Amino acid sequence: MSETAYDEALRGAPEATFFHTRIWGRIVTGAFPQLEDASRTLEVDGRICAVPLYIWRRLGGLLRTTHSSFPYLYGGPVPASPKSWAAVGAFLADQSGSHVISGNPFASPEGQEEPAGFRICAETTHICRLPGSPEAFWSDVLTSRKRNDIRRLSRKGVKVELSRSRADIHTVHALYLKRMESWTQRPGLIYPARLYELLLELGGEHARLYVARFENRIIGGTFVCRYNGISHYLAGYFDHDASRLRPNVLVQERIIRDAITDGFPTYDMLPSAGLASVEAFKESFGGVRTPFARWERTGHLHRLLGRMRGRR
Repeated sequence: MSETAYDEALRGAPEATFFHTRIWGRIVTGAFPQLEDASRTLEVDGRICAVPLYIWRRLGGLLRTTHSSFPYLYGGPVPASPKSWAAVGAFLADQSGSHVISGNPFASPEGQEEPAGFRICAETTHICRLPGSPEAFWSDVLTSRKRNDIRRLSRKGVKVELSRSRADIHTVHALYLKRMESWTQRPGLIYPARLYELLLELGGEHARLYVARFENRIIGGTFVCRYNGISHYLAGYFDHDASRLRPNVLVQERIIRDAITDGFPTYDMLPSAGLASVEAFKESFGGVRTPFARWERTGHLHRLLGRMRGRR
């Protein structure tokens, strides 16, 4: 695959996100050794189409899943059109294993019909269309209660700042691991600290870490990706013991204020795993629920393994 042709296909396409880029491909394959970058370009009606694809292998490669994004973010062809989606489906029809094709809320849903043998799953994200100034966001989008919260927390001494420190990355990641320990069911995928190290190392101007500090201690942090006019909330982890200080409120306000100042018209808060409280929080900052689709096809070995587990 020519990376030059791939990058050219993304240029100027409104549906292209940071998660379509070659930079993201290098980040995730560097963080997950089991992952193979199989992204490619396809020619559709004489035009080059960029398709992010990643192969996740388990059980020594016996189980194989092809993702059009990883981990469970946005994907799909760019430019997105009925013919380019059909070309992706035709290509995957010849590939073994299971497939997960994630769509993209910034692409038109026209022509995004699931290929034969796939089932469609509805996803939603929250997207904020940002006003022209931080002052307009403060006065027209935030509620008076939210403004009072931000003033109160600032007076208490909670501060939000940008960081690229590896030590800070690991401190924020430790908050994530601590939170995972409290879950009654272990998640299927634990994100390694290396993912966030590489995000800051390779992401350059596209990647940011916002940390919240109180009394010289980090009580939360959020990783943000910025690309093609869109600021994406990638992940945020906070100290449960400091929840009364609500650092996530101050962090979100700072992220949005910086995005507006730097000329980003859109803030994407990413899917919320169906958690109503998280969705309500995002909507309190002006996030509007926005649908997109994901298509899945389960391979023979995955189905067999599922039946065996069911019997047990």
